[in-house]
Amino acid sequence: MTETPAYPSDPSQEQIVSIDSLKELMVKVLVKKGMFAVEAEMVADRLIDADLRGIDSHGCRSLPRYIESMDLGDIDPRATSLTMVETAAIAVIDAGKGVGHVAATRAMQLAIKKAKEVGTGTVAIKKGQHFGAASVYSLLATQEGMIGYCTTSTGGATVAAYGSREPAIANNAFAWGVPTRDGAPFVLDMACGMSSWGKIHSMQAYGGSMPEGWCLDAEGNPTADFDAIKTMLPAAGARGFGLGFVSGALAGALVNRKMPIHKDTEGSPESYGSEHFFYAIDVAQFGDIERFYDEVDSSIADIQALTPAEGFDKVRIPGELEWEHAEERRANGLPLHKDSVKLMNDLAAGLKVDASI
Repeated sequence: MTETPAYPSDPSQEQIVSIDSLKELMVKVLVKKGMFAVEAEMVADRLIDADLRGIDSHGCRSLPRYIESMDLGDIDPRATSLTMVETAAIAVIDAGKGVGHVAATRAMQLAIKKAKEVGTGTVAIKKGQHFGAASVYSLLATQEGMIGYCTTSTGGATVAAYGSREPAIANNAFAWGVPTRDGAPFVLDMACGMSSWGKIHSMQAYGGSMPEGWCLDAEGNPTADFDAIKTMLPAAGARGFGLGFVSGALAGALVNRKMPIHKDTEGSPESYGSEHFFYAIDVAQFGDIERFYDEVDSSIADIQALTPAEGFDKVRIPGELEWEHAEERRANGLPLHKDSVKLMNDLAAGLKVDASI
């Protein structure tokens, strides 16, 4: 049994930054690019949520990429989301290629609202954009005492089909969140490939190495060379491939948009946008919520009490380590790679924004 490689960390390559200062910089940059302040704050909050949980590749480091896409016209900073279909339980939103975190936040909030009214709520987004870390949206549901789920279909195909060396699905992410009475909720946040592309880029930024058996080069041969990567292998073989396909169906075909294998692979993912899918379950409408918490919390406690396997310090539930990161970072500040700090400060200075971290 081996532990899944965590996001790399090296204090000698990092700088501790103030969460408030980071949010101020991001909001000012986004407003300078034309976003409304309330929506800029929404984006900054979701990016910081990812950074707090240690999902550094989907946090503030993504901001320059979004700004560049605004400059290219691929992201509309003042996009208007339009509700195309709506019933008591479902909705379909055309996000107009606005910043992904805005439509995604509002979609999960709408799913939660519908769940409070009819038990479950489902909202799908078309013509969206990259929304960052999937777990930050499932957590919006757990904070309301609900089970939350979301998935996304990102750009073109970059992950191989099981039994092939050629790309067939995107590295679609999905996240389940299950609420607990106290402490860390259960949060399963994973990509359908062997890893997220962001984690691979983080490994490269920190000067680390990539595990063997994750990726293929342009000829379909296994490679651990960051510069030679063309295609990622699916997680757990057929299982990861199957999960990725279903994500593409929910976040794509369901709202009459293309699945990854049919998307144009030229240009950045923002040039052809993303689709998303959100689902909330109001636990209290299915049974006694206190009995639900009793069973979930006692199950988690019993799992945590199991004997750790060799190489593990303790048995954790999915999402627990990220919860610990968030608690520590809220108290002591965010450790960002020095290159990310420079990138953010250079971005602000280039836009003549009076803010720095």
